Amino acid sequence: MSFIVIIPARFSSSRLPGKPLIDIGGKPMIERVYGLAKQSKAKEVYVATDHKEILDCCSSFGAKAVMTKPEHLTGTDRVAEMTEILNLTSDTVIVNLQGDEPFLNFSDIDNLAKFFIKEKRFDIGTLFSNFTDKQNQSDPNLVKLWVDKEGAVKGFSRRRDFIESSLLMRALHIGVYAYKVEFIRDFVRWNQSENEKKERLEQLRALDRGKRIGAIESLSNGHIGIDTEEDLTKARTLILND
Repeated sequence: MSFIVIIPARFSSSRLPGKPLIDIGGKPMIERVYGLAKQSKAKEVYVATDHKEILDCCSSFGAKAVMTKPEHLTGTDRVAEMTEILNLTSDTVIVNLQGDEPFLNFSDIDNLAKFFIKEKRFDIGTLFSNFTDKQNQSDPNLVKLWVDKEGAVKGFSRRRDFIESSLLMRALHIGVYAYKVEFIRDFVRWNQSENEKKERLEQLRALDRGKRIGAIESLSNGHIGIDTEEDLTKARTLILND
């Protein structure tokens, strides 16, 4: 099983400017994410950033970081540029690990890569977790997916009632992806779909083009993607209590 991890890390954020550099329990968030990726079986781990401060921070703890264009609108665009910078072959498997996922279980990275490589019927692999009692499933900030018993994703939405079917499981989507270089280079050339623009969910561009997405359950105990000050407070509390 051979794959690499690319961590897109953008400096600008409307809600948390400089998010990759934010301190969580004595370490910048990007260092925590890089550290968990290095525990995986990935052949290489790279940070793709748009800011010298993040580049310098990564250098301080020995991470392989590369400067990418500042005008990219999404992390996926940044990953696509990295495939060109690194001159990756079209069949190279990439795990796109978001730079704001410091609590992901590193085994999830290996399991996702293994699932994607084994299940050749999928163009993309991703993760989900069950909702906890404390999570409000009606919250539009929590992205839902609907998956069948064979692991095929049938839809993504911010709405709770997007699909009503007893044959599908509704779960919390965790935005970590596995795909081949050839797929991501095609993906960034496609126009946004109407559903993607409506839901503000990039993965719908692939579904709307008939691409197949598979998902497996995460091993992580709870899930905190850090997008808001409230998320940051929870993260810091979790680190202190760990």
